[in-house]
Amino acid sequence: MRRLLLFSRHAVCLLLASLLLCGLLSACGQSQGQAKLPERSEAQTESETQDPNKLPYADVMEQAAELHSKAAGLIREERLSRGIPLSEDDKLGIGLLGEEFTAIMTTSAGLPEKRTSQLPDFAALCVHLFNQAGLKAGDAVGANFSGSYPGLNLAVLCAAEVMGLDLRYTTSVGSSAYGANVPQYTFPEMVKTVCDAGLISRMPMLVTLGGGGDMGRNYIGYVIEDPDDITLIEEMIDRLKANGLVPAEIESYTQDISLHEELYGDIRLFVNVGGNGLGLGGSENSYMLKAGNGLLQPREIQITGRSGLTERYLAKGIPAVHLLAVGQLCEDNGIPFDPDEIPAPGTSDVYFRREKP
Repeated sequence: MRRLLLFSRHAVCLLLASLLLCGLLSACGQSQGQAKLPERSEAQTESETQDPNKLPYADVMEQAAELHSKAAGLIREERLSRGIPLSEDDKLGIGLLGEEFTAIMTTSAGLPEKRTSQLPDFAALCVHLFNQAGLKAGDAVGANFSGSYPGLNLAVLCAAEVMGLDLRYTTSVGSSAYGANVPQYTFPEMVKTVCDAGLISRMPMLVTLGGGGDMGRNYIGYVIEDPDDITLIEEMIDRLKANGLVPAEIESYTQDISLHEELYGDIRLFVNVGGNGLGLGGSENSYMLKAGNGLLQPREIQITGRSGLTERYLAKGIPAVHLLAVGQLCEDNGIPFDPDEIPAPGTSDVYFRREKP
């Protein structure tokens, strides 16, 4: 009996030791496996385990929104370092909001819309729209920006970056009210700030002055012939050239369209941000006047000499994303309009599945 008892105790000890060793090996294996994976935030983990109603790519949407916040923060710091104070109307303190009247302003615009367009939620929305379009890493996307909506431009850049898209984009300098219309720090220079910091991997393929003729002819400074404004514009152009952001010489609308199409090349999706004539066209019968916002599907469109880039790509069978009517984009996609606080990534309705009306 004594031997049996000793044998039993010995067997139990061996069993416990074996279980302990297996547990250590398992823990070691898990640790090595986790070291190879990218770190995930608590918010991302909770969204996947506790929020079944979130979109399946909500974690990528959050990454884009977080990148947008970092990029905007760098732009804000650079703006202040240049001695340019934040707009008094920028109640959120994001730093992408311009002034109502400046030397390179082209047209009027609504303050609440421009203030809302700064939100990082729009980077999340772009990820959603790109997924709806069926885009995958490496897909080529062409994009036309102006200075009017720097927050939306940045949203497209950040979404493309986290999704690994081949983004081929162009941008103009001029801006409507409350956009990137401060001549001492234009949108192309904002992009250079975030590219130099390594947050965004690509600079624009082309820079133009925007406005009338895509040559800045309706800049307010030129229109009112204010000597100080004209000096600011000339200094701005010299600074852009010195930083490798040389504005192209545009001779005609036809040449401008062809130049952009050649630069974009073969693409799976076209993105237009804002209401510039190059993107929307100059015809009173333009399809874009009634097309709406968000993802637009290809359709038959009668193309004329004044048709814009968006119409041309839709007519070629290439879908487009159009970002302009901020209020409608917010209402359709669950983004708060003109909030008093910046929504944290992953909290707005844009990250969740939405029932179609």
